[in-house]
Formats: sequence, structure tokens, C-alpha cells
Amino acid sequence: MSQLSLPFDDHGGAAPADYLTIAEAAERVRCCERTIRRAIDSHELRAGRVRGGGSNRGTYRIRPSDLEAWLFREDDDGDT
Repeated sequence: MSQLSLPFDDHGGAAPADYLTIAEAAERVRCCERTIRRAIDSHELRAGRVRGGGSNRGTYRIRPSDLEAWLFREDDDGDT
């Protein structure tokens, strides 16, 4: 799965407010932040990486539609 590119406005501002942080995504689907990180690391959940802020890991932003697709995905054997 390719990395998600985040659109920025012409003035160099931050990503649109409708992108979710890992904490917001976890709260929205009522799971642990670690679960969201694992899904991103295993490429099950699509997320864009935002570098900076002094963190080695960077931070991620998740589109609500990608979160919904991950949450309601079907397993390989056809079960949900």
C-alpha cells in the first residue's frame, strides 16, 4: 500500500481539520491507540505521515473514510 499524501493549502498551512490523529481515530472507533498504530504499521490502515515536531516517529493523519474502510473490512475468508 502506498503512503498517503496529504494536501496542504497554498500558504503552507496544516492538513485539513477533517484528518484524524491516532488518538482521535482510536476514540472514534473505541479502541486503543496501539491498535491503530499496529494497523498502520501492518499497512491495514492507510495513513499519511507528518514529519516534524521533534519526534523520531513523526505523527500520522488518517482520513475518516480510510478509518471506516479499515473498520468494516472483510477478512480474506469472506467473514466480517
